[in-house]
Amino acid sequence: MKELFQMLNDPRFHLLYGVTQRFSTGPEPRLVRLNREGFKLVEGVKKKTLVYPRMRLAVHPSPQKGDAFSPIFGQITEISKRSIFVEAVEPDEKLRQAADAVEKVDLAARPERGADLAKILKGLGLNTRSLGQDCKTLIINGLNPDPGVAWAEPMLLTHLDNLKAGLDVLRRLSPAEKILLAVPKEMRLHYHDIEVVHVPAWYPASVNALVIKAVTGKERPEGVGIVGLHNVWSLGRVARTGLPLIETVLTLGSYTHSGNYIVKEGSTLGELLHFANIELHNGDTLVRGGPLRGESLDKLDRSVTKGSTGVFVVEEGTIPPMEGHSPCINCGACVLICPARLSPSFLSRNAEFALHERNRAEHIDCCLECGLCGYVCIARRPVLQYIRLSKYKLAQADAAARLRELQIAAPQGPTAGAAASPAAAAQGGE
Repeated sequence: MKELFQMLNDPRFHLLYGVTQRFSTGPEPRLVRLNREGFKLVEGVKKKTLVYPRMRLAVHPSPQKGDAFSPIFGQITEISKRSIFVEAVEPDEKLRQAADAVEKVDLAARPERGADLAKILKGLGLNTRSLGQDCKTLIINGLNPDPGVAWAEPMLLTHLDNLKAGLDVLRRLSPAEKILLAVPKEMRLHYHDIEVVHVPAWYPASVNALVIKAVTGKERPEGVGIVGLHNVWSLGRVARTGLPLIETVLTLGSYTHSGNYIVKEGSTLGELLHFANIELHNGDTLVRGGPLRGESLDKLDRSVTKGSTGVFVVEEGTIPPMEGHSPCINCGACVLICPARLSPSFLSRNAEFALHERNRAEHIDCCLECGLCGYVCIARRPVLQYIRLSKYKLAQADAAARLRELQIAAPQGPTAGAAASPAAAAQGGE
């Protein structure tokens, strides 16, 4: 993987450091929109149900996906296939008592470790996929994930108790023999109980695969895992409060404004921008996530999740707009810039014409999704979006293939045969 990008003289690609602004508390939402894709509603949760903070609303079948909780006092106004909408209400005494009765879990006093501990954390709303990796060395990525995101250093410097609590639980959750903390090389930081490693602070150096290479000197080394600082903060938040996670830390930013906030899960982007005094004008682009790797949205009622790291407004005229049907001109800029040494132009064109299996042969799985290809594209093609689409289609095809294998391997007894062929069973009965 390449480490130097001579094409990127743009100062916007410098990952922020030296930011010491403490986190502000975000707004108390009037409306929250919670993700429910793949979740099963808890019994009794339906439209018009009154809810209170940290009331469990839904559970996910995956053992690595945290349960969903209400972040506010409110009433469920709508439940769709994708979302649960909760409108804030003034709580009565009964609701307040229910909120006060939420049971705290003292993680420090619990004996569980590994998978048993992960089950408890899932029940507290934490996604544990990256926290319990089977590895000998675990790296904590302490860099801001995208240019413009600015919460990493204040988190490292001012939330020491929170991070320490997260590290204590992480050591019981992960089998790693060694845990390292990667921070920008310009940052002077010392932790008494964890080794600090300094890495470059130019994007895309914060992408997990490049952090691993910077720390170990190897590409895809065996026995090495990586987890984001954001996840460790969330783990510490739960460990210190003993309560389910209903918040996230993110940067709200535009060309002229930037601030770090602790906000409630499900907060709508419109409310967050209004709270931060960020105006959105015609022609501007609204982005959830970082400016390079985030997703552009067309509605202000979309919301943030526990994993959201930023919400940004990219003003009209600061970056040339993308053209969805613009053809590739084979300039090679995306190939020169790709840190994974791929050909994004080939990958995007294959995806454009639904030739996804060709992308498998082109090693699309090695794409880091850093977004540089789309940024430097002269033709202004949505290169990263095409690549993500192809990855999604390939994942769907793989899942369907695994399902067919399971169906073929399933025992075919008389009962199974009868169930599979109702017509045959009817004929036999005659």
